[in-house]
Amino acid sequence: PIPYENNIPRGSAARYVDSHTIRSEYMGENEYGHPIFNTIRSPMGQCLYELKFGQNFSTIEKIIKLLLEDSNFNDFISNIDIILPVPPSNKYRRLQPVILVAQEIARMFKKELRQDILTSSNTEEVKNLDMNEKYERIQKSLSIEGQLDTSKNVLVFDDVFDSGSTLIATANMLIGKGYTNISIFALTKTRIPN
Repeated sequence: PIPYENNIPRGSAARYVDSHTIRSEYMGENEYGHPIFNTIRSPMGQCLYELKFGQNFSTIEKIIKLLLEDSNFNDFISNIDIILPVPPSNKYRRLQPVILVAQEIARMFKKELRQDILTSSNTEEVKNLDMNEKYERIQKSLSIEGQLDTSKNVLVFDDVFDSGSTLIATANMLIGKGYTNISIFALTKTRIPN
């Protein structure tokens, strides 16, 4: 895993396994006038794409295999006690990719998974908002329920780090509640176009 370079709250560590895409080439438009791209994804990015948009749940096993093969991730996760998956942004999915992957990571690496701590009242899509507005909307909708042992090392988990608004807002809220051992982790980080 590689540290993120921007906006990470003091007192927290952040990691991701791979870039989400390697490159994306514009191919023209389809019959409806929508752009078409030939996108090459990293192995982890391809697994996530198939899981989120193809509902191919067998890719969870591939995701875990990639994590098991990553010695940096194994070192990183060995220091974690509790995994907190971020609340899903698309509440209409019957099965939530973030939750499913978090459950399997917790099972394979023998970590405590708490799905009852972080809740979100947000029901609107925020990915197309500018970064400041997105952060504010997420921060207002997030709440922390219950209590964790503040001496435990807590991992806030999401599948993709895009702007980082969700992970950073969550980490800041936890730090504000007195938690000091916070790490944030996503499986992939989106690529900034050149």
